[in-house]
Amino acid sequence: MPKGLQEMRFLSDDSRDRIYIGIEEGGKKPLHGHGLNHCVDRRRMEELRKMRPCNIAVKIGIESSVWVLDVDGKSGMANLKRLQKAYGKLPTTYTIQTPSGGMHFYFKFDPQVKRTISFIAKHIDTIVNGYCLIPPSIINGKQYKVVTDAPIVSAPDWLIRLAGNTDKQIDMPAKNKTAVQYDGEDYEFKVWRARRYVEKMAPAVQGQGGHTQLLRVCNILVHKFRLDDADCRDILMDYNARCVPPFTSHRELFRKISEARKYHG
Repeated sequence: MPKGLQEMRFLSDDSRDRIYIGIEEGGKKPLHGHGLNHCVDRRRMEELRKMRPCNIAVKIGIESSVWVLDVDGKSGMANLKRLQKAYGKLPTTYTIQTPSGGMHFYFKFDPQVKRTISFIAKHIDTIVNGYCLIPPSIINGKQYKVVTDAPIVSAPDWLIRLAGNTDKQIDMPAKNKTAVQYDGEDYEFKVWRARRYVEKMAPAVQGQGGHTQLLRVCNILVHKFRLDDADCRDILMDYNARCVPPFTSHRELFRKISEARKYHG
């Protein structure tokens, strides 16, 4: 059996499951144009590799019961370290090192996790569909390698919360609702995350609940990320440039920060 297929055996309880994809040798493009519609089982993949050299990918998502935390290179690993310092360490799970020096952490599929790109942090993505290459695939002469050969486990609650907390789920917190806590997180990193969060929020539009939307943004900055007034104002200035029309009075703009703080009194 080719190396890689045996290592991924516990992805499926049935060796006949069609979750493997033949990939062009040295590349990431499927051998067949249908891509995900041309998945094969383990036996067929073994036969395919005997006939011609190729890379191997595994299908990601509900059919293979896994999702992947994709950490890209040194920058991604540095940001992951900061996240773990703030929220807690990742559990031991099946992990593959990519040719670029990044990591693919495999977790049991969870419908709460959304597909994100640099949303949790820069150079950290979440993959919930599509496919990922696995050993012994090679890119630019470098091989995918298993660095933690352990059973795939569920992701920690904090990671599921961050990976599922996309802009589509943003809403103004209710008065009796406790805001998500980010205590212990490096403040500078928190500001960076808050800015990224607000960048994905809809602009305030006059005549379409603009003041309510602006207050919603301020609630996010004040109660979700717990930023001080100076950083709230700095982020609001960038946000205001996208508003229709932009608020011309900075006093009116910044007053929403005070209203947000009083809102949760």
